[in-house]
Amino acid sequence: MLAYEYQADGSMRLVEKPTPTAGDGEVTVDVEMVGVCGTDLKIARGEHRLYPAGTVRVPGHEVVGRIRENRSGRDYREGQLVALAPNVGCGECGPCRGGRSNLCANYSSIGLTFDGGFAEVVTVPARGVEAGNILPVDDGLDPIDVVMTEPVAAVVRGLRPLNPGPGDTVLVCGAGPIGLTALLLAKRRGVAQVIVSQTSAPRRELAATLGADHTINPREEHLVERTMELTDGQGADCVVVATPVASVFQDALRAAAVGGRVNFFAGLPSGKGEVLLDANLVHYRELVVTGSTANTPEDNAEALAEVSASPEVYRQLVSDRVPLAQAEEGFARARSGEALKLVLEP
Repeated sequence: MLAYEYQADGSMRLVEKPTPTAGDGEVTVDVEMVGVCGTDLKIARGEHRLYPAGTVRVPGHEVVGRIRENRSGRDYREGQLVALAPNVGCGECGPCRGGRSNLCANYSSIGLTFDGGFAEVVTVPARGVEAGNILPVDDGLDPIDVVMTEPVAAVVRGLRPLNPGPGDTVLVCGAGPIGLTALLLAKRRGVAQVIVSQTSAPRRELAATLGADHTINPREEHLVERTMELTDGQGADCVVVATPVASVFQDALRAAAVGGRVNFFAGLPSGKGEVLLDANLVHYRELVVTGSTANTPEDNAEALAEVSASPEVYRQLVSDRVPLAQAEEGFARARSGEALKLVLEP
């Protein structure tokens, strides 16, 4: 089979590999589409901690495909369309028992710790099958309708403690696929207004098209001051930081309303995670500051229901569809920022 594989020398190459077969308890899936995200670009740069020097592995964790071989004893049928939740917890530790398998210290993950979806076929291990990492897709839907399931799951998790709802103002910092997904989810929950901050003019325009009530260019307008102007001096009830810029983490607290909720969705580069925050803002405004990372099978199930109900909404975020055989050209577009959301299609 064809695969776009990370090599021991730190390069990414198209290679021919043996097609995997399912072992006891396992399921193999013919990949229909796989999304490319910032994590994959980080892997390709040789900067991901789970890809140390000498690693040879196939990335790709945003997978939609069809059941190829089922040796799990479960009633998946050949050719059935499924979305895959990538993260597989150990099932025994405290976080796993508490429903937070994304925080498992011994987790495994499609495309991170074992071969993923930048290939024609991917294997779901027995533990992943047992944990519910295979999510059947409703009949009548196409892969493009549900390829955003995994990134939507990550945003579902990030928004959960913020609980945006009617009357709230939501500020989203960053209009990449994650920030735009936060915009869409917030609007669908009936918030009063969504403000999106983004330096790129085309992405600000897209945010407006997708329902942003106001957009801010932080290179020309002060993020906090403009947010206060748009909220009659009150600030935003919910703030989502979806851009890895340290100063935005600081501004997020300043832009939050009294009793506001803030989610640090984005991570900062390794070794550069320390940010000076004003603790008095948290104290006197009674802010709730949260972080989120990855997602669970349950988050993916919720996300799949969301995208299945309104596929035309989330399909708008997929900007580029590239054959797997042209993965190198596709990655060049993703690295340049020209592509909003790139998917590879074996």
